[in-house]
Amino acid sequence: MPQLERYEWCDFWWEEATSQDKPRVLLIGDSIARAYRPHVSKLLQGVAYTDMLATSKAVDNPCIFRELDYIISHREDFTYKVIHVNNGLHGFHLTAAVYERHYDQMIGHLLEHSQSAKIIIALTTPKTISGDPKQLDPEINDKVKERNRATERLAAKYNLEIVDLYTPMLGASEYRVADGYHYNAAGEQAQAEIVAGAIKQSLL
Repeated sequence: MPQLERYEWCDFWWEEATSQDKPRVLLIGDSIARAYRPHVSKLLQGVAYTDMLATSKAVDNPCIFRELDYIISHREDFTYKVIHVNNGLHGFHLTAAVYERHYDQMIGHLLEHSQSAKIIIALTTPKTISGDPKQLDPEINDKVKERNRATERLAAKYNLEIVDLYTPMLGASEYRVADGYHYNAAGEQAQAEIVAGAIKQSLL
């Protein structure tokens, strides 16, 4: 059985679900992706519709594949042009090697079942000490860096584009809230501009 967190959650979002006049893009991630999704949607207005799967599931939880299959096959006429994946802030019970193995399986599953969408994977945002947005959490952020190195290896393995959300948020305490994980509206907007810019380039 996978190890669960105290609270487990999942959020699906289909934008303008009755419309098919523009390409669709899909954001997959956790609460970070859920927070920047509305900003990405505004930045892509008139260009694409922005759908989302945000989930607390760790990559070793088989239920994450059910959620992936549900979002990408919700309607046969929803074909995603770009899928942007940002995964790294859940499942800290996993070792670096186990995380990479399961993340590899997740990316492979998307490549097999996403109807030839271009897949972009993001480097995970930093983790700071709760209550001190200027100081990195020495234990958890080291795990984030390990996971980002795994992401780079997977991008090389599958020839995927990487979007760096780690470096722009590093030291940007003005973007952070007190819990050490999340961001204020300015931080969400800054991340969204990076994500939307990469998606626009992929749609060309």
